[in-house]
Amino acid sequence: MNRLLQRTWRRALRRVGRPGLFGIALLIAAVLIALWLPQLTRQTDGLRAALAMQADAAPRQERSSRPRLSHGEQAAEFVSAMPPMSQSAGDLSTVFAIAARRNMSLPRGEYQLKVEPNVALVSYTVTLPVRGDYGALKGFSADVLEALPNGSMDELRMTRSDVGSTTLDALVRFTLVYRSP
Repeated sequence: MNRLLQRTWRRALRRVGRPGLFGIALLIAAVLIALWLPQLTRQTDGLRAALAMQADAAPRQERSSRPRLSHGEQAAEFVSAMPPMSQSAGDLSTVFAIAARRNMSLPRGEYQLKVEPNVALVSYTVTLPVRGDYGALKGFSADVLEALPNGSMDELRMTRSDVGSTTLDALVRFTLVYRSP
């Protein structure tokens, strides 16, 4: 058997040469891949379908495992997540510390406390004139919003004294939300 294989190999080598044998080997590999590809495609489609079913089932499972809260309970949970009004002085200190870290001075500001009857939340509006370059203003605003998750930036108004100036005069208005005392 071994002799027959050697003789066949030599005959094929003489007739088609090494490049020809290499081409035949590549052709056989291509045919095998072409025959295997439909099976691979079916397996891939099956795995995709299984994954899609699991993805659809996960949110349903999560929703069914969580207890449904009534609207009143949802509102109470939201209000309880807000800090108490006694934290407002500490939050203002945080704003001033951030301004100092950004080398910005806050010479004066307007502070307005808004209390609505029969509402469990209090809003504290802080309007600050700020002077600095754009990067410092952007960093100041971002740092305040990151440090105070109970705050929002309601207004940012910027003006420039002349065209060539890099210093901006800005008015920034933040609203901080607290639980009613």
